[in-house]
Amino acid sequence: MKSIENILVVMDSSSEHHAALIQGIKVAQKTSASIKLFLVAYNRQFVSHWNFNQTQLDSLKNDYLASQRTWLEAFVPDIEALNIKVEVNVVWHADVSSAILAEVSTSNISMVIKSTKKDSLINKVFFTPNDWQLLEHCNVPLLLTKNISDYSYQKIMAAVNPDISHDQADDLDVDIVEAAQEIAKIYNGTAHVCHCYEPIDIKLWQSLNSADLAQELVDENFNDYSNATKKHHKIVFDKLLSNFNFDDECMHLIPGIPKDELPLFAKEEKVDLFVMGMNNNGKFIGNTIEEVLGHIDCDILSIRSKDNVD
Repeated sequence: MKSIENILVVMDSSSEHHAALIQGIKVAQKTSASIKLFLVAYNRQFVSHWNFNQTQLDSLKNDYLASQRTWLEAFVPDIEALNIKVEVNVVWHADVSSAILAEVSTSNISMVIKSTKKDSLINKVFFTPNDWQLLEHCNVPLLLTKNISDYSYQKIMAAVNPDISHDQADDLDVDIVEAAQEIAKIYNGTAHVCHCYEPIDIKLWQSLNSADLAQELVDENFNDYSNATKKHHKIVFDKLLSNFNFDDECMHLIPGIPKDELPLFAKEEKVDLFVMGMNNNGKFIGNTIEEVLGHIDCDILSIRSKDNVD
């Protein structure tokens, strides 16, 4: 992850809580980065209304934007009092994610921080369509946070998927681990790394008995197969981390289906932040991001593959 110099904090004037701003200030204080408070404003009533002509509608829209800017500027004195350089920008746009992506593409932004929602009834993170669009297309690190208090990340988990088919470490995996370590330094936390791999389960193994193909596998002991699979994944996992300094208790090799195991693992390990890689196809670690992120109840830092930047 490149050095953090300019943070785009996405604000929401409809919310009383500003989790993105809390995290933006924390990162800025540790990295000496500047903050841009960014607000996407839109009101359909000002687009067309039979009772007003276009000049009147334009005037109403401008007054609305001015009021939103005034609201945003109210945060500036407290941020500047922390010796953080801050600026504000309010844009008129019907699509929040498109407005954010346009700002990132035209500004020197190092990181985007945006609040996510938490469903109080089911007590889990709720990613909006705008969040999914940003996860798929944001070319800089994207931090999605749900926390509404002075919250600090103590356990940061990098989720990697070392390629077992070749010897070279994947650049995205390296970026994910480096980002987790950088965030751990910022928050005075501990960086961990995990690799979830999916072996053949016992039911599929047993079903091979009725198949003509792979008969030599059927003849092997299932436990031998499981141990060999784990050993192979451990080799590539260890190789990926050979250039990093991780204690054994911070390295986690997890057998099972990622969409099932990672949310459970995050809960059991009390993970505060998951650092994950996003490819241009909307996938990470070999599984659709929707299958995993929709069930992980902690904050997410998404790192985009350099090879797949739009």
